[in-house]
Amino acid sequence: MPSFGPIAAHYDLLMANVPYDMWAGYYRLLLTQQGLDPDTLLDVACGTGTVAEILTEQGYQVTGFDLSEAMIAEAKAKAVRQDLPITYHVADACTLDLGEKFEGAYSFFDSLNYITTLEGLQQSIASVARHLEPGGSFIFDVNTAYAFEAQMFNQEDQRKRALIKYVWTGEYNPETRIIRVEMNFERNGETFQEVHVQRAHSDDEIRDALRMAGFSSCVAYDSYTLDRPRKRSDRVHYVALIPG
Repeated sequence: MPSFGPIAAHYDLLMANVPYDMWAGYYRLLLTQQGLDPDTLLDVACGTGTVAEILTEQGYQVTGFDLSEAMIAEAKAKAVRQDLPITYHVADACTLDLGEKFEGAYSFFDSLNYITTLEGLQQSIASVARHLEPGGSFIFDVNTAYAFEAQMFNQEDQRKRALIKYVWTGEYNPETRIIRVEMNFERNGETFQEVHVQRAHSDDEIRDALRMAGFSSCVAYDSYTLDRPRKRSDRVHYVALIPG
């Protein structure tokens, strides 16, 4: 039961109510807050590419990658249908080597939480840093331990009119800070299941990994605001900069 395998063909339907335009707008706001104006962007763990599509339509040159072959297949097909010049790769963030550099990188919707070891987090952040030009930025979000403790992964939509029905049940281990989420789906009478595993990386771990990778500064925000994180922030955005 791999993550982002069976769900790939249905992912955009599942996420139909997600405010992707707001995500992209928030990304641009955070760039502005730091006086950044990149042209070339790397979408880290891009999924089916919806944010990459929005930013491409806004004038950015975007390259995306994801570990899931199925999600990348969907992203490529969408880019072709929309005639968008987005380059996509199947790649692991821990060992990423695209042979090019970008002025900015971003990762949305808790993608880095799917890296479930501290070593993997450090390797992934270092990989992103190696792909950034001097003065480049990495903006990303993570779920916090509070999100897991508050059982925010326990969700369901069983409405008759729902185009895709689902029941998610999370089991959280506070010692390892790892949550295992069983996700059961149904669409048009077809049922399938995925298991997603995430780790709640601590603020200290994230900042240490950024510093080790060569980032010179880091600012954290309570997601979708310009406020500092709170004890009950369930999602936090980080803005990290490579020395120029």
